[in-house]
Amino acid sequence: MFGRLFLLRGSTNHGRALIFDSRATSLHDSVILGGPDEPFAFDANAATLEYLTAGCAEYGDVWAIPPTGGSDSATGGGGLPIWVLNDPEAIHHVLTKRQPDYGKGVGFERVKMLLGDGLIVSDGSHWKGRRRMLQPAFARPSVGAMRGLVDECIENRAHLWEEHAASGEPLDVSDEANRLGLRIILRAIFGEDLALLDDRPGGNPFNLVVDTHERDLMFAMRFRQLWPVVREMIEQRRSRAGGGAPPRDFLGLYMAARDRDSGDALDMDGLVDELMTLLVAGHETTAATLAWAWSLLARHPEIQNELRAEVRREAALPPGEAKSELTLKVIHETLRLYPPVWMFTRQALKDDTLAGRPIPAGTQILLSPFLLHRRADLWEEPEAFRPERFTAAGAPAHRAAYIPFSSGPRRCAGDVFALNTAVQEISWGVSRYHLTTPTPEAPRLDPGVNLRSLEPIRLFVHHAPS
Repeated sequence: MFGRLFLLRGSTNHGRALIFDSRATSLHDSVILGGPDEPFAFDANAATLEYLTAGCAEYGDVWAIPPTGGSDSATGGGGLPIWVLNDPEAIHHVLTKRQPDYGKGVGFERVKMLLGDGLIVSDGSHWKGRRRMLQPAFARPSVGAMRGLVDECIENRAHLWEEHAASGEPLDVSDEANRLGLRIILRAIFGEDLALLDDRPGGNPFNLVVDTHERDLMFAMRFRQLWPVVREMIEQRRSRAGGGAPPRDFLGLYMAARDRDSGDALDMDGLVDELMTLLVAGHETTAATLAWAWSLLARHPEIQNELRAEVRREAALPPGEAKSELTLKVIHETLRLYPPVWMFTRQALKDDTLAGRPIPAGTQILLSPFLLHRRADLWEEPEAFRPERFTAAGAPAHRAAYIPFSSGPRRCAGDVFALNTAVQEISWGVSRYHLTTPTPEAPRLDPGVNLRSLEPIRLFVHHAPS
């Protein structure tokens, strides 16, 4: 997830950005990168996507934006030019090879205001210990045990699909994916206790996440009001704890997690921060991916038919033997074209050499999976929907050219859960229905906090041929 930044607007005149090594004794000792002459107020919006697209086309895969403020500016690059990376080897260096030397960059402090000190925003030894502590909750056996919960949530939405198939009215799959995604992550977190939230006066308080489209300050204030609700859920679970095995939901798994060195469990603040982080990370990103996948399949009926054949063929196999190869390829190609987290940042924590150039400590770095995934020299016909370009494991032809879940040690902990959930949702849908689109044009992009469609994606739902 990428937090919204609040910066000053700047012009986009083009020239060169001077990157001064703090140890340089003259201009000759400094590094000169291509880039604009003037600062730009980047944010999670369409203007920034357009700006970065134009910048990469003009300056290449490593360039710089002049800072908007001095060394005391939290949003201006700290007085140093902001590097833009669109080179897979340089990105691999930052995210994987030298990951400890690159921390969270500008923007994450605002996410921290919303999510506390969860895995998305924490850094250093705190993040390392917490990640190691919670990783077993995302292991394949743990995620596999939740398959029934996901299937139940999907089946509970079946009536809506059937109503649209009968009426001929288009289904807003973006809204449907959003509501189903919220239900799934809440069920995965709270398990059977989700009924306690549904029965609260006024309904489930988490519904504000899908009932509110804007992601502004007002939403953030309302979202923070959910913290006491999560605390209540934890306290109720603790009050019922006995000597048996904990429930196999994320709340139970998180409560049972122990620090490898100290043996300590998460305290209340840690539990709340991590559960809310999981809610945010596991909801909108997966929902956006599913909506884009339905849109792509509706515009490519031949792939939709192939997918249906695979799903029906594997439905007859014994449990655990289905490979879902084409389904996974469709999901990976969807993530390539529409990575939910389309832009994020890192910061150099010490002096280093990056892309053959010295980079001073404190330099902010901007990365865009969206642009990386559409480099014409790395991806043949990059704008085309071609699932066959992937293996089922999501391996691209070029290392570090595909990073929808980030990469390296900080790769998204919930990637297996997200992929499994998407496989279940798409398999259920294509086995029963065939989707068509009223317009062949791709939906317009809304590059906000996550990459969504600007308008609702409405598709016609037909009963699939037997």
